[in-house]
Amino acid sequence: MALLSVSGLGIQFGGLKAVEDFSLSMDPGEIVAIIGPNGAGKTTVFNLVTGIYKPSSGRVLLDDEDMVGKKASQIANLGMVRTFQNIRLFKDLSVRKNVEIALHRLCGYSLLDAVVRSARYREDEREIREKALEILSIFQLEDKASEKAKNLPYGQQRKLEIARALALSPKILLLDEPAAGMNQNEIISLAGLIRFVREQFSLSIILIEHQMGLVMSLSERIVVMNYGRIISQGTPENVRNDPKVIEAYLGRRRTA
Repeated sequence: MALLSVSGLGIQFGGLKAVEDFSLSMDPGEIVAIIGPNGAGKTTVFNLVTGIYKPSSGRVLLDDEDMVGKKASQIANLGMVRTFQNIRLFKDLSVRKNVEIALHRLCGYSLLDAVVRSARYREDEREIREKALEILSIFQLEDKASEKAKNLPYGQQRKLEIARALALSPKILLLDEPAAGMNQNEIISLAGLIRFVREQFSLSIILIEHQMGLVMSLSERIVVMNYGRIISQGTPENVRNDPKVIEAYLGRRRTA
């Protein structure tokens, strides 16, 4: 049984079919990239499978449980977590607090425990603080724990966003253009980080990305979209040489 099974997914805004008949099956531990020109529908797919948009058609099964109709927070708690193209940190909070917020779903204390600061509250908060620092250490951010998130360099803000997502213990991590705004050295570091995260956290990863070097080096499979539909999918080598892909990117056919 596939970890994730998406079939016939689509959404229409007025007369515009933003995504039509999108299907994808993923096994545990896979890295799959979704690529395509700007406006191809890639981020809309992410919004559909993570509950931000409700699809007009199709199914999204995570561990054979239907995600359609569930809230984004429910889907995240069930194991499908995403980052965004535009970094969405709590920028005026500390680096540690950004991760702790994600971990608070694990709290067992009540509102009354929090008000009176009971022993259970203090113990849970201590465990959350320790877990947050443990996650930050994986990303070499523990020495930045007390700094405001907005004061981190851009590449470290990206790392923090991924760290916060992993605090939710996902089964599938969806990364929306994680290399956006990064220089070449940061992109090389990011590639190593994504491989490490996949192994360390036993994750499947879906990646939207325009940096083709990153896509080709990381992905086992690539799905190519154009005008809301899949036009090609397969191994990096097969996709690289597909005339439909070359035409979508260059606007004309040519020998790969």
